[in-house]
Amino acid sequence: MPSSAPLFLALRYLRPRRSFVSIITLISVLGVTLGVGVLVVVMSVFKGWQVEFKKLLLGFEPHVVLMQDRIEAPPGAPAIQPRNWRDFQKQVLALPGVLSATPMAENAAAIRFGDSDPEGVELLGLKDGADNALLTKLERHRLEGKFDLRSDNILLSDRLAKKLGVKLGDTVSVLAADNIRQMIHDLRAADEEKDSAKAKAARDEIVVVPKELKITAILRGDTAGDRCYTPLFVAQELFNLSDDVTAIEVELVDPDRADELASQWMYSPEWPPDWRPRTWTDIHGFMLQTVENQKSLLYFLLLVIILVAAFCVMNTTITVTVQKRKEIGILAALGSRASQIIGIFLAQAAIVAGVGVAAGLAGGFAILHVRNDLREFIARSTGRDFFPQDIYFLSEIPAKIEVTDLLSISGLALILCVLAALIPAWFAARVDPAVALRE
Repeated sequence: MPSSAPLFLALRYLRPRRSFVSIITLISVLGVTLGVGVLVVVMSVFKGWQVEFKKLLLGFEPHVVLMQDRIEAPPGAPAIQPRNWRDFQKQVLALPGVLSATPMAENAAAIRFGDSDPEGVELLGLKDGADNALLTKLERHRLEGKFDLRSDNILLSDRLAKKLGVKLGDTVSVLAADNIRQMIHDLRAADEEKDSAKAKAARDEIVVVPKELKITAILRGDTAGDRCYTPLFVAQELFNLSDDVTAIEVELVDPDRADELASQWMYSPEWPPDWRPRTWTDIHGFMLQTVENQKSLLYFLLLVIILVAAFCVMNTTITVTVQKRKEIGILAALGSRASQIIGIFLAQAAIVAGVGVAAGLAGGFAILHVRNDLREFIARSTGRDFFPQDIYFLSEIPAKIEVTDLLSISGLALILCVLAALIPAWFAARVDPAVALRE
């Protein structure tokens, strides 16, 4: 039998006598098309959101934060002298892969405007200057105003400004969380005092004066988070740090190497024991891992659609082998080998899968092209946004098409469809020519 005969017969069996394509073949092709198209759209959107989410984190999060701990020396050993942060900063700047290293003061605080209720925030004190790469990143999130970290000023997010009811140029009162806790502790101690005179004197000594700061800039809360930023010296005053800092924020040339570099630093003999690194993946690693797990689970669930399409191809192959039983018997009687007969139906399945994959890829690309228009249409029609900005922090649906994903999706669809046709093709090749011709 010529080598092209299985392909010729496969194409012939896919077409009935009175129409260009059979309805069962069309259903099989549509099944593969649907499975591949859905996988392309969902995986591309998920990958795009994963990339944008990572960019979002790196857009306002320091790559590495170096924090100083108090280390107690073992009994009988000399006390461990803490490393001065200025000397340590120079050491960090000399490390390979480090773009900048600037001091910062970080702690919780409460912000209040007028008679409004106070809002708890994370307050960061940053050093002004062109060498602070974190300020350069935050500049991309500025909505209005300007970054002025040279006097008693503060930078707020638009969401926090809306909660407080403030605008650019207003003055807010800021109080460190540690001072609030100390005030509560002193008040409780005064309440427990049995001598009323001493209790009154203790209450009179409790004086907490908040820091008045002027709003000079407002940042986008959906992309920069809800942190507040003040000059370093203001944060040092609020947190009672004197001339100390709570951490050194480090910007790297390659943020993806943050964990690798942090591990190298920690095991270096020159690294001081009272300083420890905290990378951006340590802070948001759980969220990134959750996204990756969701992607893997979604990929597994969507494979069910491909399996359904493969069963459709199996159904088509079974139908054809039953209809063409007499022709199969003739081929066997003429001396066709079992592998050649199997090749006919495997070629048929490959053709159906190939057409379905091509159509699925084209349909997936088309949907990705109009994804944002489709989102607006669904939102107008149903009154519900299935990609809300306040959850995903993105104004548009992202998408990133990777060649490896396309190859894996297409290859998996082809392999499953061909394997699904293998079983009925194998049974068809084992038919007895005499029995098949007699039927």
